[in-house]
Amino acid sequence: MLKEAKSRTTRIRAISQLHRGDEIEARLSVGPAYDDVVIRRGRVQETAPGIGVVWIMDHASGMRKAINTDECSVWRVA
Repeated sequence: MLKEAKSRTTRIRAISQLHRGDEIEARLSVGPAYDDVVIRRGRVQETAPGIGVVWIMDHASGMRKAINTDECSVWRVA
């Protein structure tokens, strides 16, 4: 898991708010008593709002990764 950035973040509720090049984090909720955990961080390459998927270039691995918005929350990093 990735360390949480100390940047300002904004929750993205609709994929249509994202654009190529946006810096985002994908977060997974681990329980009611815990903060969300950052599982991916990278730049948006492509979006598919119809199926709820965002593809990013992941900073940790350097590989293209798909993020399913049904499974995690998406946050824009500023």
